[in-house]
Amino acid sequence: MKKSQELLSMIEHPEYFTHAEKISMEEKIRQKKLGTKEVSTAMIDTAKSEGKALVLDALNGKWGDLIFDVAETGDHLKTKLDDMKKVMLLAEYLQKVDDQEQGLLKLTDLITDPYGLSIYSKIISILSDSPADDDLLSLMSDYLKKLTEEDRLSEIFSKAKSILNLIDKSSPQALILLRNARDWPLVPNPGNVVTFNGRVQGDNTKLVASTFVKIPQFKKYSIVSLQMAIFDLETNGLAEFVSGTLQNDRQKNIYCEQLTATGNMLLESIQ
Repeated sequence: MKKSQELLSMIEHPEYFTHAEKISMEEKIRQKKLGTKEVSTAMIDTAKSEGKALVLDALNGKWGDLIFDVAETGDHLKTKLDDMKKVMLLAEYLQKVDDQEQGLLKLTDLITDPYGLSIYSKIISILSDSPADDDLLSLMSDYLKKLTEEDRLSEIFSKAKSILNLIDKSSPQALILLRNARDWPLVPNPGNVVTFNGRVQGDNTKLVASTFVKIPQFKKYSIVSLQMAIFDLETNGLAEFVSGTLQNDRQKNIYCEQLTATGNMLLESIQ
């Protein structure tokens, strides 16, 4: 099977692509199953080992070759998964350009530019360390499209690296929240709180999450997962819980989660 056909099959049926490898390894393990007496002896011998010797006992034992097989299978499957994510990223990107021929030419310009290749490699690294999440792929393809429209990649290189570092540190759900920041609602008065320069002190993420979960686009998430995402945004300096007043009612305090300057910079890049 050609590599392109194999990757297309993986994208269409992701639940099957590891099945053959799994069955193969299970069969190898069953064929080498130790007898009861051998298991007892192996456990006693292993218990006598310390440090590096313990590892050597395992590798030199009856299961040694299968340990290497499992490691190689993991590497093989990860390479397949990474290739699949690259293809999905580029396919998402092409769906977002008006002229796909020009889109491919611009993408070629990007990856053949030293600065562009470094940025593209970071994007692939982020996808490699994350599940094949549709939201993350959509976000990264949006950013890739913006990058291909830049004339001088050397001039935006530092900013691009900073943006990708922020994306790398944030969970996919936190990034989804950030992309919908314009729909964030006001939050009920938390009661007795301390504010400093408009920023409410303490951890109010549960209250914020309880308010967010009532918004249509966030209803599918649990309060706990929303709370973790909000905490993620705040920890990475992308959002903060603040207090202020309305222009037409200076007597009434309002509370809300809002993006910081860094959060707004990231939002502008991934919209």
